[in-house]
Amino acid sequence: MGEHAVALEGVSKRFRLVPDRPLSLKEAWMGLRPGSPRGARRARHEPFWALRDVTLAVPRGSMYGLIGRNGSGKSTLLRVMAGIYRPTEGRVEARGRTSALLELGAGFHPALSGRENIYLNASVLGVPKAQIDRRVEQIVEFAGLEEFIDHPVKIYSSGMYVRLGFAVAVHVDPEILIVDEVVAVGDEEFQHRCFSHLESLRSQGVTIVLVSHDLGMLRANCDQMAWLNRGRLAAAGDPAEVVNAYLDTIDTEGAASVGHRPRPDGAPEPPMRIANLEFLDEAGHRPQSFASGAPLVVRIHYAASEPIDDPVFSLGFYDRNNLHLAGPRSHVGGFRPGRLDGEGWVEYHLPRIPFRSGALHVNAAVQDSDASFLYDRRAREFWLQISGEPDPAANGLLNLEGDWRSGA
Repeated sequence: MGEHAVALEGVSKRFRLVPDRPLSLKEAWMGLRPGSPRGARRARHEPFWALRDVTLAVPRGSMYGLIGRNGSGKSTLLRVMAGIYRPTEGRVEARGRTSALLELGAGFHPALSGRENIYLNASVLGVPKAQIDRRVEQIVEFAGLEEFIDHPVKIYSSGMYVRLGFAVAVHVDPEILIVDEVVAVGDEEFQHRCFSHLESLRSQGVTIVLVSHDLGMLRANCDQMAWLNRGRLAAAGDPAEVVNAYLDTIDTEGAASVGHRPRPDGAPEPPMRIANLEFLDEAGHRPQSFASGAPLVVRIHYAASEPIDDPVFSLGFYDRNNLHLAGPRSHVGGFRPGRLDGEGWVEYHLPRIPFRSGALHVNAAVQDSDASFLYDRRAREFWLQISGEPDPAANGLLNLEGDWRSGA
C-alpha cells in the first residue's frame, strides 16, 4: 500500500438485474412472470457489471477526482472505497477512518431532528458522543441550520439535507473523506464554503476522493484524477490529461452524431487545416483579456494544400465545464469564402461579447462546402479570457442584448 490511502486491485462489481419483478405477493410465491401462462417460471436474473477490473491508487493526503458520464460506475466505485459494497472480484484496501457523503439524506432518520441525526450519523462513523458534544454547535453553524436544527429532517429541503450531511462528514476528523456529486445541490455560497473547507482538510493531510461534473473545478484542484467509462478505468493520472482525454471522446462522439465523417486511420493529410486562432480587438490588437460587452474579432488562420471551394468554418465557445455556449458556422450566415488555396485567414466579428467573466476555450473547425466532411478541428488549444462585469446584478452565463417594453 505504501503512501496510498486507498488502493484497488482488479476490482469488479456485479449486480443482478431482475427483468420482470413480481407485481403481487402471489406472483412472487408462485414464481410466475407477469403475463406468462400458469406454471411458467420467472426469467433468470441478468448479471450487470457496474465495474470491471479497476486498478488505481489514491495517494495519502491528496485530492483525487473521479469523472465520467452518468452510469459509468463512479458512485459504485465510491461505495466500494467506503466499504459499503464488497467487490465481486479483486481487492480494495483503505487505511484510515473513512467518512462518506454519497447520497441525499443517507443515514438520516426522517422522524428525528437535525440535532439527533448529527449524533446518529456520528455514532455510525464510530465517533464518541463526547467528541460530538464539543462539535455539535460548530456543525450546526457550518450547515447554517440554526433555526431548523431541532425540527424533524423530513421537513428539510434537498439543500438543507446536503448542508447537514456535509457538515457532519467533515467535522468528525476523517482521515479519508469520500464525497459524491450531492454537494452540487447546495447553493453557490455553500459550495464555495465546502470547497474552502476541503482545501483546509487537505492541508491537514486528509485524503479526499471527489466525484463531480464540474471539470474545471476538478482540474484546478485535484492532484490526480481518474476517468471511468462504462465501468472500466479509461485513464488515470494528471488532471489536465485525463480531462482532455475524456472531452476528446465526447467531442468525437458528438461530431459523429451530427454526421461528421472522421478521417480514417492511414488516410492522407486533409487538403485544409486550421493553422492558428487569434482573438483581436477592433484595432487589431491582441489584449490578454476582453471586457464582457466589448467587440471581439476571432481570426481563423488556415493552410490549404490544394484549392478548396467554399469551405465551411465554425467556432465553438465552451465554458470551463465544457458546456457549449455558442457555435457560429460560416455558411449559416450566408458567408461563402470562394476558392481558397495556400495560407490565409477568415474572421468572425462579434459586435458585443455576450459571455460573462471567466475563461472560455474556443474550438475551431473547417469542413467541406456541404458541412459534412471534417477537414480539421482544433479543440481546447485556444483560451479566451473575459474580464469585468458590465452589469454586476446580471444572472446567468450570458449578457443578452434585449430590451423591455410595456403596453396596455
